Amino acid sequence: MDEIKKVLEALQKGEITADEAEVLIQAIKEKEKAAEEKIRFEEEHEENVEEEKVFMGDKTIIAEGEVFEGDINVVSGEVIVRGTVKGDCSVVMGKLTFSGEVMGDMNIVGSKVKWEGGIIHGSLNIVGSKESGNMPKVRGGITRVNNLFMRGLFGLFLKPFLSGIEIKNGNFKGKWNFKKNKTQKFDTLIVKEGETFETKDDIEADEVIVNGKLVCSNLKTDSLAIYGEISCGNVSSEKIIVSDYGILKCGNISTENMIIDENASVKCGNISAEDIYLNGTISAGFVSCEVIRGKGKLNTGGISCEENELER
Repeated sequence: MDEIKKVLEALQKGEITADEAEVLIQAIKEKEKAAEEKIRFEEEHEENVEEEKVFMGDKTIIAEGEVFEGDINVVSGEVIVRGTVKGDCSVVMGKLTFSGEVMGDMNIVGSKVKWEGGIIHGSLNIVGSKESGNMPKVRGGITRVNNLFMRGLFGLFLKPFLSGIEIKNGNFKGKWNFKKNKTQKFDTLIVKEGETFETKDDIEADEVIVNGKLVCSNLKTDSLAIYGEISCGNVSSEKIIVSDYGILKCGNISTENMIIDENASVKCGNISAEDIYLNGTISAGFVSCEVIRGKGKLNTGGISCEENELER
């Protein structure tokens, strides 16, 4: 009921049309029904339920004849599905080439899509994306919203990207067995220029300074300075500085102050911050902040901000 209320509020504010509101409300009801059926199925087959994961990185491929057990969630990456996904497939701020089969729902936000036929047994929920090619068969119905107003509705069709992020540095093949991540703790973690620190563990530190390259799971620190490159899961830090030509690729970001210098870039899921000073580029799912200012470029599925002082 909360999601339907948000749709009606968006309609009242003129953010969506009456036709879009009708489609969204119908989709909400269908999703609630599907969620109930999925819970019942998982309770009956508890031992066979696969964990869902978010994949970050360059390319995720399900080849022809290949079967992936579980859900696939991709943020800021390229996805090619020619085989079978026995779950949902969600793509945010990325690229999708599809000619295979998805047993669950296909959820796409702010992405470029090339259809090459195939079949989706669940529903197709597509928001603010560019499509081309030959559409697949969709058995569960299609919800298509052309604008990215979303705001409180941004998470309606997508599962939250809050934990268990996997780094993708190449093609994905086969079935993964996921376990709870271990945590490495530091007072100060420094990755020197020309060096790479790579781990599948979470990292907790008072201070993290990266001049080289850091690859890890979730990252929690009081102060984060990036002069090189980081690929990781969720980031929680009081202060984040991405210096000139620095690169941050991650899941969700939670911070008080975030500074993105000119020529620096951030590709992530959602951002929750107090102040963002942007002179570089941010590509994110949904951005929630008190103040954002600067001369940089913001590519986002939606923004909630008390003061937007970005120069146009």
